[in-house]
Amino acid sequence: MKLWQKIFLPTLALMVVSTTLASTLLLGSNRDALWEREGQRAVTQHQYLAGMLRAGVISHRLQLGVVQLDEETASQAARQVLSQQALDSYLSGLLLLDSKDSALFDTLPPDLSSQLPGPPQDEPNATVYQLCPGAGPGQWYLVCAMPVTLESVPYRLCAAYAVGDLQQRLDREAARAVALCLIMSLVGAGSLLVLVWFLLRPLAALDASARRVALGHYGERLEVRGSDELSDLAQDMNLMASAVQERVEQLEQVAEDRRAFIGDLAHEMKTPLTSILGFADLLYLPKEVPDELRVEYARVISEEAKRMRSLSGKLLELITLGSSNLQLAPASLREVAAEVETSMRPIMAQSQIRLDLSCPDLVVDMDRELFKSLLYNLLDNGRKASPRGKRLVVTARAMDGQAVILVRDYGHGIPAEELDKVCQPFYMVDKSRSRKAGGAGLGLALCQEIAAVHHGSMELDSRLGEGTLVTLRFPLSERPENTEGGDPHR
Repeated sequence: MKLWQKIFLPTLALMVVSTTLASTLLLGSNRDALWEREGQRAVTQHQYLAGMLRAGVISHRLQLGVVQLDEETASQAARQVLSQQALDSYLSGLLLLDSKDSALFDTLPPDLSSQLPGPPQDEPNATVYQLCPGAGPGQWYLVCAMPVTLESVPYRLCAAYAVGDLQQRLDREAARAVALCLIMSLVGAGSLLVLVWFLLRPLAALDASARRVALGHYGERLEVRGSDELSDLAQDMNLMASAVQERVEQLEQVAEDRRAFIGDLAHEMKTPLTSILGFADLLYLPKEVPDELRVEYARVISEEAKRMRSLSGKLLELITLGSSNLQLAPASLREVAAEVETSMRPIMAQSQIRLDLSCPDLVVDMDRELFKSLLYNLLDNGRKASPRGKRLVVTARAMDGQAVILVRDYGHGIPAEELDKVCQPFYMVDKSRSRKAGGAGLGLALCQEIAAVHHGSMELDSRLGEGTLVTLRFPLSERPENTEGGDPHR
């Protein structure tokens, strides 16, 4: 069932029930008031007839000149008085009963004698009446009864008053009320249907917008009007569409980055493989190869193989880094930096680069091997970017509960427009110089991932011709340092 049907049908049913109930109560109240008024009229008329009956009997007694009439004479006088009473459209019949409930005079319409109201128990002398149906269709009578004492003899006077026209009028009013309720219900139903359609029209727009978003139109937005619940829903729909669009764009960017990553990987792997195969063929095909060429060919093959080994190792480390569940343990930053300095000293000496290291005794939660790989890659990048005779400076200090590590080189620097791209895999500012130095564009991407899994951050600040400053921030450990000074997994 549609929402408009769920709103329209119960509201229509409630409106019809309310209108019918109100009409029924109004008709009932009007009916009771009319019958009460008609009953009072009949009682008044009946009391007049009783007074006229008493007066006629007294008049007959005075004519006879006696003190009191006997029962037989009084009954004859009463019959004579009643027979002189003319019947009309209102007074339809009379009945006089003696003390033994025997009819002394009866002009009531058929079947009414058996419907006479009995005297009430608490007021036996009161006048009572009740509504009785007649023999014919549409015939209704108010039958009144009251005790009458004539010459010390009790009698009971009954009269039937025609009220068929009143009942017909009440029936017509009931029919008009039903017709009016029906018309009001139809008019209300139409008005309610228009109102529900008008109120739910924004909801239809929301539904259409949601369908368009589901079909891929992520730029779809709804116009927000007013401050009701539907406006809040439209605003939430816009926020949801924006979130979906942003997420889809992120996924598309990830897919594009992966395609670029695979393409760069294939290119980077193809270059050393081509060199290795080419120089291997040069060694294999000629019958005799001079020692100088053989050494040169072997050197190129060795360098390209080392480059492939470095490339594959960094790729494996970069791919598995995000999915690995690392167990970080507190370790001395000074010890780790000293180990990296020891391993880097021969390479720095070969490149004639001086390494200045100043690190206080700070404790950081880390994976020692990954952290050393982070420092090694940053120092190696600085070495490759620095001309001979320059220096690399590594300093560390504690600041606001963090260990701040600064790695500074005085090399070529990075253009400002390239800073936001250098952390992408395989991205190299100067590809020819990077390949010549044995780089593959994976170092900074790997460093950024390692910093992230250590709950830290890495920032780059570089100027062309002035060098690059890398700032690392890691939370200081709140646990005591591992006294063994090694990886807890070993």
